[in-house]
Parts: sequence; structure tokens; C-alpha cells
Amino acid sequence: MTILVGYTASKESKAALEEAIRIARSTHEGLLVVNAGPGGEHKHDSMVTEDQQLELQTLLDSTGLSAEFRQYARGRSTVDEIKDVADEVQPSVVVIGLKRRGTFGRFVMGSVSDGLLKELDQPVLCVKENPAKPSGVVRDAPSQDITAAPEPRALEETPDITEAPDGTDTARTDTGPRR
Repeated sequence: MTILVGYTASKESKAALEEAIRIARSTHEGLLVVNAGPGGEHKHDSMVTEDQQLELQTLLDSTGLSAEFRQYARGRSTVDEIKDVADEVQPSVVVIGLKRRGTFGRFVMGSVSDGLLKELDQPVLCVKENPAKPSGVVRDAPSQDITAAPEPRALEETPDITEAPDGTDTARTDTGPRR
């Protein structure tokens, strides 16, 4: 399977990419990083520059994961482009960055994140950038073998809470306050 990452050069997208790398390492999945914008004559802030692409590709190569970067600038919306890619590759999860923006900000500016949450059929993980708490990705740390993890314990059966230990029914039938 593949993890799809919606990417721009923002702090939020970088946090989303770091989280996607962490997940891909633990699940042994590949990464598909997609940058999409309207394209055409107008350069949009969401589009990654050539220098940023080289930096991103170096990062992806250093992960040791199967990773691919795609950029789309075909005059379509970012939501439509990522939706089409998600329909094509059927990822296990789509990881996107989420800006801290209020209701009015989303209303006035629109939100790619909101559009993706509404349009995608796949699970979507929204990651907020939090400078006070690192995402947990350590680039030089050895990868952990998750196959050596202990088996999950079975849940213990809980007694029926409507029966008292002596077998009498403790369910309340009245709806008024107790005195």
C-alpha cells in the first residue's frame, strides 16, 4: 500500500510529511508526495520551486522508503488533483497539513484541507505544526522492528453492570432524582 501526502513548502505540510514518514516506516508502506496548484501564468504560493523539489527529493531518498514526488499544475484545483491521484493509487491514508485558521478565515480564504476532508473517500490524517512538540521523527535513529512487538492482549470480559453480585437487578426504572 501507499501513503499519499499533500505537500506545499509550508510548516504544516512539512509536519505532515514527517508524520507520514513515521507511519510509513512502521507500516512498511511507500510514500507518494503530491504538490498541486492551479498553474498557468500565475505562480501560486502552494507550488514547490525547483530548489524545494531538490531538497524534498534528498529528504525522501534519505528515508530509505519507496518514495515518489509528483507535481501538478494543470489549471485544476488542488482538491481535484489530489482526489484524482487518491482514486488512482487507493492509498491506505492521505496525510495533509492543517493550518490553524478560524471559521471566518476558512470562509473568506477557502480551505484545501476542508475540501479534501469532504471529497476524499480514503481516510485523511490532518497534522498541525506544533513547534513545541516535535513529531517524533528522528532521521538518524535506527528503525525499530515492529514485528517483534508483543501480541495485543485480549480484552477481559466485564460483568454486566445491571446485575449486582447477588443476582438482583440494579437497573433504575424511575427517571426522577435520587434522594
